[in-house]
Amino acid sequence: MINTEAMVAETATKIYTDLCGREIPHQAEAGQYPQALWDALAESGLPLAWVSEDNGGFGADYDEVFGAIWASAQAASPVPFAETLVANWMLDRAGLAPADGTASFALSGPTPAADIPFGMHADKIVLFDAAHHEIALFDNRLATRSPEESLSPDGMTQFVFSGHLAEQSAKTELTRRAFEAMILTVRAVQMAATMESALNLSIDYVSQREQFGRPLSKFQAIQHQLALAASECAAATMAATQAASAIAGNADDPARAWHEAVIAKVQIGHSIEAVTVPFHQVHGAMGYTQEYDLHHYTRRLWAWRDALGNEHLWSKRLGSELAATSPDQVWKGVTSGQWAAS
Repeated sequence: MINTEAMVAETATKIYTDLCGREIPHQAEAGQYPQALWDALAESGLPLAWVSEDNGGFGADYDEVFGAIWASAQAASPVPFAETLVANWMLDRAGLAPADGTASFALSGPTPAADIPFGMHADKIVLFDAAHHEIALFDNRLATRSPEESLSPDGMTQFVFSGHLAEQSAKTELTRRAFEAMILTVRAVQMAATMESALNLSIDYVSQREQFGRPLSKFQAIQHQLALAASECAAATMAATQAASAIAGNADDPARAWHEAVIAKVQIGHSIEAVTVPFHQVHGAMGYTQEYDLHHYTRRLWAWRDALGNEHLWSKRLGSELAATSPDQVWKGVTSGQWAAS
């Protein structure tokens, strides 16, 4: 589940309320990094929430931390909070000390390079080499940073691991499947929270904006568009909640939450197209301006939809696996969450 009322989530919400007002994402995109926001998060220990107590963290429950991630996404946070949480979780799984400062993550692939979210602001990069069951920590500040084109206001850079020496590395029992389950669930939570914020922004706008002597919210066409968007947002929230619950229930082996994570990524990927169009349409020209807040949410949604593989890629992977599974096992997985081992 996503616990937005526990102490970890409440602490994050208060920090974002106090230090991440609507002007902060605009300032960040203009080049003014909100260091005070990150310092407050770091001082509270929140980036270490998933790190075990023996390793300097406080081993918070997964559902509480998902609540903090939810708060960060709703605030359109321009600091790598979720990325640092995942990076430190990876290091902890390998028995390594957490990163000093901001961090982001990467999964090894066919090339020695990776596109890193928040690459211009992440001090460290944590690489999961699934083929060799190894996790390594790199200093991103020593790398040549090449900004990549990205729809997200957070941006990304390309990090070339070839030729860079790791600060520390260790073998891990973490599997690629477990890693995928975690990062897909984190993104699902972020996307669902961002969709809800964009929906609320749209509802507020049509409630206040008047045309022909009455609020836009009184027009049936507007009501229809937002009703459809609200239903998609509800579906996204349910998918993200299911995935988060699966991770929380399988903390020792996140790989067992892989199906729910993939289903959430696919569902929310489809929902994003269905909601971002009416969000911009009901705002009219206002929704397309740089000064207005809406694009800080919709651009992140479009970027996150494609990051880590879009819904079409994951649909194929999930479909191929389920096609090789007996129908009774598929039904058991859908109804109980107990999927056949893969």
